[in-house]
Amino acid sequence: MKKNKNIKDEFNSINLNLSDKQANMINEYMDFLIKENKKYNLTSITDPKDIIKLHFLDSAALFSKKDIKGKVIDIGTGAGFPGFVFKIINSDIDLTLLEASLKKVNFLKMLQVELDLYDKIEVIHGRAEDLGQDKAYRNKYDVVTSRAVAPLNILLEYTVPFSNPDGSIILYKGPSYKDELNEAENALKTLKTKLINIYDIDIPNLEQERFILEFNVRGNLDEKYPRRAGIPKKRTL
Repeated sequence: MKKNKNIKDEFNSINLNLSDKQANMINEYMDFLIKENKKYNLTSITDPKDIIKLHFLDSAALFSKKDIKGKVIDIGTGAGFPGFVFKIINSDIDLTLLEASLKKVNFLKMLQVELDLYDKIEVIHGRAEDLGQDKAYRNKYDVVTSRAVAPLNILLEYTVPFSNPDGSIILYKGPSYKDELNEAENALKTLKTKLINIYDIDIPNLEQERFILEFNVRGNLDEKYPRRAGIPKKRTL
């Protein structure tokens, strides 16, 4: 119970009130991550206090600024951040987790068993360039998100194809986002995408500045995007 109280206090610091069930799931998630990380190197962050701030609070802080609902896809989700945290906070989300690393996909599937969380959640082993050309997934999502995956001029090509016409593209960035935005001008134009919000995320006792950028699509995306696997990174827009 003490651990759950500590978790609740941490989330209260970013203006989110967790239920007992949610706090317990976060605790189980963290314990399982720490245990499996010793075998699979899922994250370089190993101290529990840092894991809470740098993974869980960082992922969840958006909920104090914006409602996340509907169909959500997390591109390059890694060990489930932010997508799995979204699902714990709002269980009604219809969530897709996309990850290219098989060991991380296997971890996510084991995590589902650990947390008994199966309803409206799909874990896919694959690449954004391939899935973004699949009609079952292209233009299908209300929220497309990604955290710590690539610079914006690459990341936009990975994410934009999944957004429906009214959807939001939510990308997590550090203080270098301004430079990345300058370098992404051509990508934004080519992908017919516009920056609509910048959320300044304040996590107590965290020195690193954190920002969340929100984009939406302002036209029909050319069918050639995303280009085939590896090309967005090799020949950036």
